[in-house]
Amino acid sequence: MSADHPESFGSRSDVARALNATLAWTAGVTGALLLVLIARRGLASPIWSWVEFLTSYVGAVLPFAAVAGGLSLARSPGRQGRAPAVTGLMVGVATYLVAALAMPLAEYASWMWGDGHWYGTTVEAFGIQTPDGILRNLKYVLENPPSEYSLSAEHPDRAYPNRLLLFLHLPMATAAVALLNTFVGLLLGRATGSMSVRAQRRTRWSVGLVGAAVLVAAIILAQGPNRDWANVSGIVAAWTPVLVPVCELAVLAWVVRRRSVLRVAPRGPYL
Repeated sequence: MSADHPESFGSRSDVARALNATLAWTAGVTGALLLVLIARRGLASPIWSWVEFLTSYVGAVLPFAAVAGGLSLARSPGRQGRAPAVTGLMVGVATYLVAALAMPLAEYASWMWGDGHWYGTTVEAFGIQTPDGILRNLKYVLENPPSEYSLSAEHPDRAYPNRLLLFLHLPMATAAVALLNTFVGLLLGRATGSMSVRAQRRTRWSVGLVGAAVLVAAIILAQGPNRDWANVSGIVAAWTPVLVPVCELAVLAWVVRRRSVLRVAPRGPYL
């Protein structure tokens, strides 16, 4: 970018600040979860088991922490230009890489050098459960339908195709949640910008916690192991929770637009 475009430098600093906020919340919540785990288990587990815990926690927390990045953008004066889209895309890509690559690789390392014994049969049959390994597993099951399906990781040759499709689409759906949550934070910040600091804090925490709770509930309902995976679409199950931030965005966009209309509306006697 050249010096003739100062807005570009502002957008770049906005992106950096938003990413810092997202990473700070991810690190804080992940650290708290690890401390709880250490209090329960102690430090006796092999180092690669802790790496597996770390990556799984980061993968779970990062999409929710994206809201903090959006809130940071809402505090920036003036227009942010492309900063929200750039921030959301970067957080979404990071979320996908953690879910699709880092977590399966950490599980593999835990199996090899830690105590993740349950993973062995799957790895030996189809390789590390990155998208490529899942596709190999899916192709085998479709070409060799078992007489009886199984949810056990010890029988990957009898896995439900729909459940494998769920695992294949989950990283993409999780990345989409992270992207959308960046905009949820942005609109939430704009919707509460005129409130007092105390009201802002209460409203933002309330919306954030309720949204997170609804999203977790949607994940459990759509992706729980008790679903009838012989008939339930794995693709639909993976993408259904994405509707939660979509609905949040629709409501927040309506609130922001309504507040904007009321702010610019001419004042006068009411009929």
